[in-house]
Amino acid sequence: MTLYVTDLDGTLLKSDKSLSDYSKNTINRLIESGVCFTYATARSFSSAYPLVDSLNFNIPAVTFNGVFVIDPKSGEHIIENVFSKKSLKTAEKFIRENGLAPIVYSYIDGKERVSYLESRIGEVEAYVSSRANDKRLRAVSDYKKLFEGNVFYMTLFDVADTDKCDAVFCGENGFSHNIQADTYDDMVWYEIYSKNAGKEKAVLQLKKLIKANKLVCFGDNFNDMAMLRIADTGVAVENACDELKNAADIVIESNDRDGVARFIDRRESELSERDKRFERAVDAAFDRVKGAHGSVGTQNEKLIHAALKNYYAPFSDEQEIKIGNYFADAVSENGIFEIQSKQLYRLNEKLKAFLPHARVNVVYPLIREMKTLFINSESGEVVRETPVKKNGTLLSAFEEIYSIRRFLKDENLTLIIAGLKTERRVYFSGEKLPDLRSKRERKKCVIEKVPIAIIDEIILGSKSDYRRLVPQAIAEGFKDGFTKKEFLSAIGDSKSSLRLEILREAGVIKQIGKRGREYLYELEEL
Repeated sequence: MTLYVTDLDGTLLKSDKSLSDYSKNTINRLIESGVCFTYATARSFSSAYPLVDSLNFNIPAVTFNGVFVIDPKSGEHIIENVFSKKSLKTAEKFIRENGLAPIVYSYIDGKERVSYLESRIGEVEAYVSSRANDKRLRAVSDYKKLFEGNVFYMTLFDVADTDKCDAVFCGENGFSHNIQADTYDDMVWYEIYSKNAGKEKAVLQLKKLIKANKLVCFGDNFNDMAMLRIADTGVAVENACDELKNAADIVIESNDRDGVARFIDRRESELSERDKRFERAVDAAFDRVKGAHGSVGTQNEKLIHAALKNYYAPFSDEQEIKIGNYFADAVSENGIFEIQSKQLYRLNEKLKAFLPHARVNVVYPLIREMKTLFINSESGEVVRETPVKKNGTLLSAFEEIYSIRRFLKDENLTLIIAGLKTERRVYFSGEKLPDLRSKRERKKCVIEKVPIAIIDEIILGSKSDYRRLVPQAIAEGFKDGFTKKEFLSAIGDSKSSLRLEILREAGVIKQIGKRGREYLYELEEL
């Protein structure tokens, strides 16, 4: 399942802070079709809700730069990432001693309040005047009242000495902070929140909460940088700052041209029905494997196995069915399915029992493409990504198929070679990348081998299916027969002699004699 998360101001919202009819209608249609879409903003719920209340959100949203994960309709807090008491004391002391005039967000008697020093109104007037009707606003007379209640967020404007502030509002003291110019004016906001907050951390919490396995994030400004870095696909709108566009995987149309809605609509439309079906199968596999084990960890083959079971027989009550003395991996209207990633010879006894009574589909997953992602387990950021490695030749599949060769002529047997695109995700702690050649370092990591897509399927269920494995040069020429050497030359691979043996066992090729010392073969009639 893919989770789409967008920033609001300057990203989803137009320059006049509105949501276009096109974006509203498109996103609501996508949500209704099952797309998981939400927002992550520096705004509070009360200031964000009126801007996006026309969207039919059905999953939580992120507010206050990740301080809260909320219900998008009621604003109820689902997850809170707030200051520790020690951090608050540090902040209050520094602000008092340096005579700063922050906007302070807190809960007082269960109500959200936004407090400021009445005597310093000139320093926060632009903020206060733009929110004249905000019932949360609270003018106070002194610092003691400024920090009343449960404080969870603070903002300073146009800070003169950012280095001095940075030295205090740092991770060691329990803080995160963000500095950026406001989207709509020239004010520079210095926003202070818990080190446990941050858009990227809250989005990862949300991803885990709804059990998504892919993340696409959209943004336009500096406070979106970390969120784009932890995403599988980080997307910047055309009007984004240059730094964000350089860091993004993709740059799309601007906020005033409905870039976010158009991108998601294109992406979802381009996914084939097979892609969507496989994505749903992988989602269900994550639920099953992680549900049973807490974390996939080293359950690599189990995840691939579960995904393919869900893909070929998608209903759980059709899986692990006992037939006679054996359990079938899955059963559907198309017959029995057995998923076996290696050692196909182990199926010999099952096939002997199943084939006289039912169609049996043996699925052999063949990893065609794989890349490795090294992911910091604390931040969720992809620290390194290796190039895609092409592997998984048909030769390895033929080696396995040869071990069940005595059943290849059975009309009830279908072989499916499922070519997979996969990611190996290596979660590690610390700053140093693990050396996966070391067994000791591998044990310290959590490693997932995640199926991403089915690239191709080779289905072998009849003589005409097997006939497609015959090189074209052999099928069109060699009317008087061909040798193994000529067969391998036509394939262009001297190591593929097993293909010829499999074609013999399937009844597609037969031996007709000798030419000199070499055996001579010809194609059987279909």
